Amino acid sequence: MIEKIDIENFGCYSDFVWSKAVRDAGNNVAKFKRLNVLYGRNYSGKTTLSRIFRALETGSISLRYVKPAFKVTLSNGVLSQDHIPAPDHTVRVYNKDFVDEHLAFLGDETGHISPFAVLGQQNKELEAQIAALETELGSVESQTGLRHEFQVKKVVHAKNRKLAVDAADGLERLLIDKANRRPAGIKHNSLYRDATYDIRKLKLDIQSVADGSLPPLPEERRKDLVALLGEAPLPDVRSLPFFGPSLGALWTTTNKLITKKIQPSAPLQELLNNAILQSWVQSGIGLHRDKRSTCGFCGAPLPADLWDNLGGHFNRESTDLDRQIAAAIDEIFRERGRIDALTLSNFRAFYTSHQERFNDQVRTLHEMLDRYQASLLALENELAARRSNIFAERPPLEVSDPSLLIVETIDVINMLISLNNKTTASLADSQIAARTELRLGEIAQFVVDIGLAAEEKRIGKLWDDAHNSERERDAIETQGKQRSEKIAHLKTQLRDERRGAEQVNHYLGHFLGHGGLRLLASQTTSSPAYRFQIMRGEHAAYNLSEGECSLVAFCYFLAKLKDVDTVGKKPIVYIDDPISSLDSNHIFFVFSLIESYLAKPIEDGDGNVIKDASEKPTYRYEQLFISTHNLEFLKYLKRLTKPGKDNESFLVTRKDSSSAIGLMPHYLRNYVTELNYLFGEIYCCSDDANTNHQFHSFYNFGNNLRKFLEAFLFFKFPSARNDRADHDERVRLFFGDGSNTEAFLQRLINEFSHLGEFIDRSTQPIDCTEIASLAKFVLRKIRDNDRQQFDHFLLSIEKPDPFGQF
Repeated sequence: MIEKIDIENFGCYSDFVWSKAVRDAGNNVAKFKRLNVLYGRNYSGKTTLSRIFRALETGSISLRYVKPAFKVTLSNGVLSQDHIPAPDHTVRVYNKDFVDEHLAFLGDETGHISPFAVLGQQNKELEAQIAALETELGSVESQTGLRHEFQVKKVVHAKNRKLAVDAADGLERLLIDKANRRPAGIKHNSLYRDATYDIRKLKLDIQSVADGSLPPLPEERRKDLVALLGEAPLPDVRSLPFFGPSLGALWTTTNKLITKKIQPSAPLQELLNNAILQSWVQSGIGLHRDKRSTCGFCGAPLPADLWDNLGGHFNRESTDLDRQIAAAIDEIFRERGRIDALTLSNFRAFYTSHQERFNDQVRTLHEMLDRYQASLLALENELAARRSNIFAERPPLEVSDPSLLIVETIDVINMLISLNNKTTASLADSQIAARTELRLGEIAQFVVDIGLAAEEKRIGKLWDDAHNSERERDAIETQGKQRSEKIAHLKTQLRDERRGAEQVNHYLGHFLGHGGLRLLASQTTSSPAYRFQIMRGEHAAYNLSEGECSLVAFCYFLAKLKDVDTVGKKPIVYIDDPISSLDSNHIFFVFSLIESYLAKPIEDGDGNVIKDASEKPTYRYEQLFISTHNLEFLKYLKRLTKPGKDNESFLVTRKDSSSAIGLMPHYLRNYVTELNYLFGEIYCCSDDANTNHQFHSFYNFGNNLRKFLEAFLFFKFPSARNDRADHDERVRLFFGDGSNTEAFLQRLINEFSHLGEFIDRSTQPIDCTEIASLAKFVLRKIRDNDRQQFDHFLLSIEKPDPFGQF
């Protein structure tokens, strides 16, 4: 059902917001009900409103409306000017446009009347087939047949699709956040420097890591890559010089020298027995021979045969060995110096990615060099010991020789130096590769963290469920369409345009008592198609009165509700002002027709009301709207059969810049007399604070006051002699008090309700303060002259005494 209408721009409506304008006494937003009655003066906006409903029926809007914009809120969705006609709803509108389209003859004698078909004469076989197909179709309300099954499948599909969409959207949001959400998104991560990174690139990267070939990065590897990104180009490092170790040769020489056996020619036993003394003597020979004749220690004269005796002990063989040992010690000393001169670069000269390995190799090299030095020192000590006791050979010496490891370590260090130097040349490319590896590693970890594979599998399953339920829904819909098409085909065999004319004649003759007019359906000679013609007796009827045109048009509309396009459906019906200004004699008959064929519940053949599954009466309409400008017709509409409390009454008014819809005032709902309405308008104008939101009442004050006084004073003073004089006399009798108030009232009534004699008033703004003063004056006079009637007037409009209590 239609619940409310917002009209931004459509004809005389502008910026009309339902939730602001249509509120009940408790300030709650009111809604359209199943039965809706709308009252409004001529030109208030009723027909314009009906054209919005007709747009829902036809799917088109007149080009006369510039930039139309409206929003119709239904119980199952919202429609706008861009979404017409209304899906899933059958809308039928009676208004001037309907008459112009289908009954052009009423306005132009050369025009036509559109024929329509209703079900023809009974054909039991065809009707049985149609009934069987209708049973298979069933209905949503009764929860039977294909329509109900389709509704169930539709709900299931909508639920499954929502689950799939929500899951897919949830995953998409995760991917979007990962790609570019601040500050953690890849796009905003300073490591990656990719300001254009977005979800498309993320999906490509996910494809790269999805097969598991690029697993998440170990933390150590990640640290190395992050460190590489922080590197700046470094100067080249010099390689270590070639190192040829001599330890092996020195070891061999040392063992040869310390194990060599020699004997003195004429040994001196005392020296042989004391190695220290022997070493001291040997040292002294170099200090004394050919240099001194006395002892450098004690000063005693050197014996004449001393050199012969010592020469026999320290012979050439021992001298040669001593010289060889001294040479070996010198060579060891130089080797130690070469080791000490081996300098290594500081680890900070290397890129971070190489520093740890470089440090490992340096530690290894230092360890090996220390062992190398220790072995050299051992050789040196052993040689010194043999030299100190030249005639006492020593056992072979065993030392550790790390020469090979030293050479290998130096090679490794030089390789690292070369790699480090090459890194400088390729640093930019390496950093690009590092960023890529870091990014893919982070994405691989992201894929693991969110369980992407399992989530995609779950979403795929949800989409499978949605597609399966869609296929099931479409299959049921196809079956329903096939049966509906079959029903339509069978009904074409029952179509009978003649019965459409007979239905109109039935309404014209029986209900409205206008037997003089009837509709004739006749075939043309050129085609089997029918045409409708209005007859008066046996002759074609022309020059119809406005009342007759209204009768024919409305009976045509009611009969058309039974055509093959509408029968069997529950339409939303909008009837716009079916009573013309000139056919008041037909008010009751139009009301009777609406009551009998639209408003009353559906009855069976025995006159019993047919009820639905919830034990509520069933109606021919889904929703019914009736608008009128006629207060007498409005009075009859109050007597329509109503669907319980599911009905509402509205007032359509024309304000200064726009028409508006509101709930009908209490006095119009309950009293339905123009006198009550006019009294309410005068009461409204008694307070000039109402000008902002009810300016139309002030604008129409003159006419409303004149009409009210004409009716009110006539019932007060019903004598009649002369129309104008009688009215003036009644005003004098009621308002005369010995002052000039009567003349003042007459002047204002004439000025506010006429422009012919006071044309200058049309160029001046309305004086709302003056109007409020006059309205209070009239109300006070009514109260003073007849307090009881005045109080009942106030009760009828549910307003308090504007003058307070005495």
